Amino acid sequence: MDVNEIKEGLKVRVIGDGGTKGMMIAEKHLAIREIGEEGTVLQWVPGHGGDVWYVQQDNGIAAYCYTELQGELYT
Repeated sequence: MDVNEIKEGLKVRVIGDGGTKGMMIAEKHLAIREIGEEGTVLQWVPGHGGDVWYVQQDNGIAAYCYTELQGELYT
């Protein structure tokens, strides 16, 4: 997904796992990352230059790089 297409409230599906190396984020937001999850973009993660975003999922709030997400038109 293009980083310029991501905005708060966007419905997304996780389509990849680019790993978490270099992400300085609380473990609770990293531990629940999973391919295939669906959720809603909350906001960008401070300190990651707009590349990493918080996503509200059924099981909590996870953090993903924009390249791991597919937007609302994923059906």
